Amino acid sequence: MSPSTNEARRAAGARMPGRWTRWRAAAGRPLWLGLDGLRDADGDGLADLSAFGTGLDLVLSEQLLTPLVAEAGLDLPGADAIRAHAVHLLSHYHGPQAQHWPLAPWSEGRGGLRRCGAWALSAPQCWPEPGPRLRSARPASLVCLEACRRQDPAWAHLPHAALAWVEGGLLCWLELQAGVLQTVRHLRLASPCPEALLQRLQPLLAALPKGSETLLAGHGLSAALDAVPAGVRLLNPLHVATPAPLLWAHAARAPCEASGDFLPPFPPLARWRWPLLGVALLCLGLAVQEAWQAHAQRQSAREGVASLQARLSRSVTPSQGRPGARALAGDPKALAEARQALQQPWRGVLTQIEAAALDEQQRPRVAWLGLDLQAARAEVRLEGQADDRAQILAVADALARLPGWTEVLPGAIQAEDGGRPGLRFSLQARLAPVSAAPAAAPTPAVQTPIPPAGGRP
Repeated sequence: MSPSTNEARRAAGARMPGRWTRWRAAAGRPLWLGLDGLRDADGDGLADLSAFGTGLDLVLSEQLLTPLVAEAGLDLPGADAIRAHAVHLLSHYHGPQAQHWPLAPWSEGRGGLRRCGAWALSAPQCWPEPGPRLRSARPASLVCLEACRRQDPAWAHLPHAALAWVEGGLLCWLELQAGVLQTVRHLRLASPCPEALLQRLQPLLAALPKGSETLLAGHGLSAALDAVPAGVRLLNPLHVATPAPLLWAHAARAPCEASGDFLPPFPPLARWRWPLLGVALLCLGLAVQEAWQAHAQRQSAREGVASLQARLSRSVTPSQGRPGARALAGDPKALAEARQALQQPWRGVLTQIEAAALDEQQRPRVAWLGLDLQAARAEVRLEGQADDRAQILAVADALARLPGWTEVLPGAIQAEDGGRPGLRFSLQARLAPVSAAPAAAPTPAVQTPIPPAGGRP
């Protein structure tokens, strides 16, 4: 086997731990941040977070933190007010440099049982660059408290309960009243041994009311705890080097307002990003479907126009050069109407209409505005303007006396628009076959004197 092959295998074997670590982190197991840096749930050290994807949960050791609890009754309604109060306390007890420590405000309960406070990261040099990879970063004691609440709801709802979290030479003491966190204290042990732990627990347990139950969890003691005090339930061996397995039992919840998370809460729209994305994709799909339908309709319309043009081009013969002739060639009815219109004696009809509008002194009684002659039906429609109704009736009577004119009836009579003087009217009449026949000269009826409007001769 060549040396290059051996080197490639050794390089691949060296990359395997990193791949395995990334796979475990991707499976949803949180990471541990302590005084010695980042570690996974099995205690393996990690250089940084650059090898992981997004959605990581971080559990912070209590060795890095300083807990604060606000006095009961303080008006601290939200996370900003809690954070401002915590900054004031930190600067008072730890100096001006403590004003820039990262804070994780928390708030529980309502009314008289409401308590609030914050965890401060008193070792900011250990804080990794969060970036987009971290989803949550919470204190170990708070993560343990939530795990105990989920696993033992009866304990969480006792009138008085307590949780003791141990990390080597540090004891984090949490007291609950009716399931609401009331006290968070950090107590140093003389040494990380069971005797020092029991010495610290005795006065704390004695101060609890009767019927209280205390849960004990953690890691880092030098030896196993042989005897457990009365009223205390041990959750896991305390002499192990890695954090308690109950910290990894459930994934941490998303950051929210005053939940004890060092990361800022998600924006209000962040929780709706997937539903909004689904709605956006649905709208996009509907838009694409409508665009496709519009394209299909346009293509169909183009094909219809092309087919119609092809049919028209086939129906036109070379002898039909004029547009009017091509239009009439395909419609016999239109051709017959056009032939009748050409045979109509227009000069005689117009002369009769002009003569009927004159009175005995050859003065116009009405003013003609329009003429519509339907040669095929031998009908004529006249529109005009007169001063009064008497003139309109006189003209109608004169037209009815002319030879070839029948059924002369006045139509609509209405006043002029805008308050102008005069009346606008229309007349309907039928032309007899005598008038519809060809005539070389004006009919004799044109020379017939028109009687006055007052009566008939």
